Amino acid sequence: MLKRLFLFVEHCNVTTHVSGLSFGHPKRRPILNTGLEINIKPSAQDEKNTVRHGGASKQGKTIAEEARRYREEVRTTVLPKCQLPKPLGNHKHWSPPPQDWYKVNVDAAVFKENGTCGIGVVIRNNMGQIMGAMSKQMGFPLRALEAEAKAAEAGILLAWDLGLKDIIVEGDAQMVIQAINGGVAPAIPILKIIEGSRRCLQMFCSWKAVHTNRKNNTAAHLLAKDARNVKECVIWVEETPPCIENQIKCDVSELDVSPY
Repeated sequence: MLKRLFLFVEHCNVTTHVSGLSFGHPKRRPILNTGLEINIKPSAQDEKNTVRHGGASKQGKTIAEEARRYREEVRTTVLPKCQLPKPLGNHKHWSPPPQDWYKVNVDAAVFKENGTCGIGVVIRNNMGQIMGAMSKQMGFPLRALEAEAKAAEAGILLAWDLGLKDIIVEGDAQMVIQAINGGVAPAIPILKIIEGSRRCLQMFCSWKAVHTNRKNNTAAHLLAKDARNVKECVIWVEETPPCIENQIKCDVSELDVSPY
C-alpha cells in the first residue's frame, strides 16, 4: 500500500528532480479513492517566479527536502484513512431469546458409514434453561440438506408438543432457514418438508427463523452427532441431556443470568 502511494505521489510530480528543477503544475487530486483531497504545493513554480522577479534562488538540496516533507505529509495524512474498517463481530456464543419466547436450536449429522442420519434439537428459554431436547436417529440415508430440513421440522413439532407459542427456530443450514422464511424457493428435495414446517409454524402465535454459525449451535450439533448411539429417538423434557451438560453450562456462563 505504501509503495503504491509513493508511486502515486511521484506521478503527481511531488518528487523533485534537482538537476533539471523539473516540477509539475499544482494539481488537486483525490488520494486512493478515500474522498480526502490534498493540495500539492507548487514549489517549482514559486521558485521560477521568485528568480524571474529578482529573488534569490533556493538551493537544490532545500527544494529536495521540501519535496520529501510534502511526500511524508501525504503518507501520514492519507494512510490512516485507507485502513479497512473493522468487521462487525457476530455473536461468539449462544444468545438467548427475548422474554416469553423460546429458542429452538436444530442441527443434523449424516453418518455415511452406516447409511443413517442424526437429528439434534435443543429448546431453551431466555434464562438458558432447557425446556426440551431431542436426539433422533433416522435409519435411512439422506443428503445433508434434507437432513437439516428434517431437523428443523422435528424442532418445530417438538416445540408445539411442549405447548410453546412463541418460538425462534435457529440453525446453521442457511438454505433451510431461508426457505422456511420464504426468502428463497426450497430446493426440490426439501420442498415438501419445508411446506409442512411452514404449515405447522402457522399454528404458533409468533415465530422467527434465524441463521446462525456452527459455534452458536454447538448444543444441537452435539445431540445430532450423539444420535448414532441412540435407538430411534430420545426426548428430554426440562432436563439436560448428559452429552451436552458442559456445553449448556458454557452457554449460560456467557449470559448475565444464573438459571441453575
